[in-house]
Amino acid sequence: MKLSQLIENIKEIEIIRLKDTEITGITEDSRDIKPGYLFFAIKGFQTDGHKFINDAIKKGSVVIIGTDRKSLTKIRSHKNISIIRAKNIRKITGFISHKFFNEPSKKLKLIGITGTNGKTTTSFIIYNVLKKLNIKAGLIGSIYYITPSGKEKADRTTPPPVKLNQLLKKIVKEDGEYGIMEVSSHSILLHRIEGLEFYGGVFTNLSPEHLDFHNNMYNYFLAKYQLTNYINNNGIFAVNTDDPFGKILYGLKNVQCFRTESFGKNGNLKILDVKTANRFSAIQLLTTHGKMKIETNLKGMFNAYNIAAAVSILLNMELPPQLIETAFKNIQVPGRFEEIAPKIFIDYAHTPDALKKILKTLRELYPKDKLTLVFGCGGDRDRNKRPLMGKIASVYADRIIVTDDNPRFENPERIISEILIGCDPSKTITIRDRKTAIVTALKEKRNGVVIIAGKGPDEYQEIEGIKYPFSDKESVLGVINDNP
Repeated sequence: MKLSQLIENIKEIEIIRLKDTEITGITEDSRDIKPGYLFFAIKGFQTDGHKFINDAIKKGSVVIIGTDRKSLTKIRSHKNISIIRAKNIRKITGFISHKFFNEPSKKLKLIGITGTNGKTTTSFIIYNVLKKLNIKAGLIGSIYYITPSGKEKADRTTPPPVKLNQLLKKIVKEDGEYGIMEVSSHSILLHRIEGLEFYGGVFTNLSPEHLDFHNNMYNYFLAKYQLTNYINNNGIFAVNTDDPFGKILYGLKNVQCFRTESFGKNGNLKILDVKTANRFSAIQLLTTHGKMKIETNLKGMFNAYNIAAAVSILLNMELPPQLIETAFKNIQVPGRFEEIAPKIFIDYAHTPDALKKILKTLRELYPKDKLTLVFGCGGDRDRNKRPLMGKIASVYADRIIVTDDNPRFENPERIISEILIGCDPSKTITIRDRKTAIVTALKEKRNGVVIIAGKGPDEYQEIEGIKYPFSDKESVLGVINDNP
């Protein structure tokens, strides 16, 4: 594709030099440069892409787009290089990525799911139902990037624009009809979804998270709200109006440019009843198509909300309700309330709200059993939630083992000390080594229940910038195999 085609109708750029060359590829990573590539020099949180401009040119880049005028001026001696200065490089990267890969979001029915908790489970529910109904789809989220032909491990919830649009194009090329993707608040504010067009969206809920990035709940809410700007006028937006922020979102007039529906106990898709027996749940819903009964392996009220969100979207895909009902019996969501062995669970819960929901559900399912919780908190993230999670743990758990999560660059001892502020000392012990903490909990389990929270399906532990192989699930299976 010619450079002039890529930048056509983009106003927020300054063309320092334009050579209308053929662009063979685009990237934000100078290590991926090949001859004929366009390089986006993005100033990030940890490194500055402008430092790698000369490397990109040496490898054959023919276009440099950046923001730093001084860095761009230095390369004017390279006469065959097109040089463009962008006012908002992240936004431009999104637009150009979408255009370079032939606007794949317009060739799919793309569903974006946002909210604090439930994004992964809701996206997996929709994807699994479509797959069971033999409808080709792709899934982009925090665990896997899935296309109709296969999957790869995800390195972040919503990938950067180049990778994101590559994946969407692949889904289209493999005859995918739908794309389901988790949309994080970071990805919205950092313009990773710029240029995309969504057929529908979901707002699950909002509770304190990422406040180290957003500063306050108002900013966090506004970030989530911006997803509505990307849904086409004929689209559907499903909102949890039992959530206070969802209720606000549903009532905003400028959301009515497309059709909105609500779900929950008080929505126009209502949760009438939730019962769990024999390790299965029966969920009664009242929809515009009448009553529906969903039988599923997914347990807990929080999962009833995730299912209601999924049904809201599936019904608007004009799928027969009777077919939808049959597709929920065995939904697999790795690391989300996943029962590894009888009464041994792992879960990704790493916020106060998510931890409360998972512990409360276990208390309801196993009211007579001793409940042991193993958890920690991630480093270099919102510190205010740590004592809150300790307090919640003390309300619901009989025994608490506080351990390391992903310390990242923060002192692990400080993280644990801040969790312990909220913990009941009579219930709590500290075991820094996460594997030892898990082994201890399982060996003392007896007939009780153990939940290992915080990391879910993660296969690493990040310490001082290094990701060491580690899996909660494999740690649990190791103990079980040693003690069959």
